[in-house]
Amino acid sequence: MLTRRELLELVGLSTAYLLLHPLVSFSEDSEVFPEGVASGDPSPTGVVLWTRIEPKIHERLKKNLKVYIYPDLQGSPDTAIKGKPIKELEIPANYINQTGDYTVKFSVDGLEPGKTYFYVMEYDNKKRLGRFKTLPVGDVDSYKLIFITCQNYEDGYYGAFEHIAEEDVGFVLHLGDAIYEKIYGAKVMGRVIKLPSGNKFASSLEDYRYLYKKYLSDPSYQKARAMHTFIYIWDDHEFANDYYYNYAKDYWVSPSLPENIRENKELSLSLKKASIKAWYEYIPSSAVVNFKAHPLEWIRIYRDFKVGNLFHLICTDERSYRESPCPKRYQSKGCPTQDNHTMLGVWQKSWFLSKLSEEGFSWKVWANEVQFVQSTIDGLFGSTDAWDGYSGERWQILEFLKAKNMDNLVILTGDRHAFLAAEIPDRFIGDYKKVLGAEFMTGAISSINASESEWWKRDLPQYKTVDEITSAELSQNPWIKFLNQKTWGYSLLEVRKDYVKCSFYSVNKYKKNPPKELLAEFVYKRGQGLIREV
Repeated sequence: MLTRRELLELVGLSTAYLLLHPLVSFSEDSEVFPEGVASGDPSPTGVVLWTRIEPKIHERLKKNLKVYIYPDLQGSPDTAIKGKPIKELEIPANYINQTGDYTVKFSVDGLEPGKTYFYVMEYDNKKRLGRFKTLPVGDVDSYKLIFITCQNYEDGYYGAFEHIAEEDVGFVLHLGDAIYEKIYGAKVMGRVIKLPSGNKFASSLEDYRYLYKKYLSDPSYQKARAMHTFIYIWDDHEFANDYYYNYAKDYWVSPSLPENIRENKELSLSLKKASIKAWYEYIPSSAVVNFKAHPLEWIRIYRDFKVGNLFHLICTDERSYRESPCPKRYQSKGCPTQDNHTMLGVWQKSWFLSKLSEEGFSWKVWANEVQFVQSTIDGLFGSTDAWDGYSGERWQILEFLKAKNMDNLVILTGDRHAFLAAEIPDRFIGDYKKVLGAEFMTGAISSINASESEWWKRDLPQYKTVDEITSAELSQNPWIKFLNQKTWGYSLLEVRKDYVKCSFYSVNKYKKNPPKELLAEFVYKRGQGLIREV
């Protein structure tokens, strides 16, 4: 009896095709490459490549990892890898070791701008194949990217990643919460988390490493990472929920951490270091770690990417340098100090504004972790953990945009587990005079949303359903044009010289093979406000 693989190969579908072709489901995992392969942080001439070798196999064989780069000539991995590789690399066996949890990460350079490439990683004659795209240079008319966020493994299946793998885009922008540090309890079958420490929250390097491996055990996530180049930033759950930097005590604090860690500088710094190390090991990023420096300089994930003259992507870190938010974080009246709190920190804010000032691009696209536009319901801020709790610094950014006469800012946001489209007004009052840009927020891949948690009922019990609370937010915040708090999925941004278009896709996390559904589609033209097309 023919196996599935043998049957497909008989009709001309090679192993490479099985791994990458978007219309063929691949479920057989490699023992050698248990977490798959990935690429990240593209440039016009290269990319960062990543994989991990199974420790037991490597300790037994101690072989080098071979890497082959092929140009994509006819849009097919089968055709590409039958040709001669344009680059061959070899990673020494001693580079693959316990210190980095047997992960391998390296840069490939010297390639052509705006091209698609396939790569093959080979170890002991076992192969995994991936694809990446370099960034274009010069005059670029159009470009597509996907942006995603929040993928709690326990909360649901990763059907969204199956559809993401099929999209034809330049890269995938991950806005954070690629793991969750706490065990919340599985909501679907087969998604159980058991940390090595036995605790309910990550409390060691091994716990954080375990989480990345568990999340990457999902074949749909592996397929998306093999098919597309990813650009990652982080949000809070890569370390601890709602954390901030206590500048007076010189260490990070999170209200969700156990008290013995929260009140202990040494333990908090040690745990943060563990979370950074695990992120650095498992994320295909060009960020550099230096644990000999001051903690605020251990790693810098804020960075930028340029897509020809079309748009300038600016990625920020809104957790590492922020001060404490208001004491009451949700459904809050705010606090006297929220106009003085910094979200970005002194150095990052200076860098961010300098990047906004760089000319020569049709658009500025900001990879932003938490909601930027104001949102109040019946006089209460929905979240002072977002930019509402840092309103003074937000106002500085708005004033900067107005002074520069900019109306070409597109903000891509995660964190909230909701789809949102909003105009960025020159002021947060009903009769705002000018639109400075647009904010698009993507819903979660799988994490719990408002329709499941019903978070508002404690402080706003007059609203009985998620539809009622959504209607109230839309009616009381006129810059917000769309809000969906009931679904999960991903978003696609198409950038053209004279407009940007954002498409919101819903994918049901409770089903293993769900279809995607177009929720809404919005177009933004400079200074003209949002137009809903679907």
